[in-house]
Amino acid sequence: MSGRRRFAGLALLAPIAFAAGCARQPPAPPPCPRPAILDGAQTLERRTGAGPTEFAWRATLTGIGGGCRYDAEGVQLRYTLDMAIVPGPASRTAPDAPIELPWFVAVIDPTGAVIDKRTFTLRTEPPAGPGPRLAREELEQRIAGVGPAEGPAWRIYFGFEVDPEEGLRRLRERRR
Repeated sequence: MSGRRRFAGLALLAPIAFAAGCARQPPAPPPCPRPAILDGAQTLERRTGAGPTEFAWRATLTGIGGGCRYDAEGVQLRYTLDMAIVPGPASRTAPDAPIELPWFVAVIDPTGAVIDKRTFTLRTEPPAGPGPRLAREELEQRIAGVGPAEGPAWRIYFGFEVDPEEGLRRLRERRR
């Protein structure tokens, strides 16, 4: 075998060895406080009457994305909250005023105590047809003094803020 052929053979092996070296997986990031949509607070609707189909629109929390980063001060949370607003049967009789969706985020410590709860409002236009209007909210928050060892025991709950009467109605329906 000539020197030229040996060199070509080694040249073909070099990319394979390099690619195998790149196949290593980076270490997994430390686990974050666990986000969830609070059961019973995932929908909100506006009604035009008391009947079951007499609503102008219904909003649903559809998903959470994001993660966290730990530093010397605690854990920095960064989440996105996805929503879908669907027009209802009574949407034609409802005014075309912007829709206001009050939503909250609550930080729960490992004992189950609510450490912080904040309410925000998304203002958007009603859906412009039979399909849903999709929306996304972003949130950044810090939990001071929480490190990677404690972080996974904390919870972050998201939901729609409802008035007390609606909250009681939902509780009664769930008991059935």
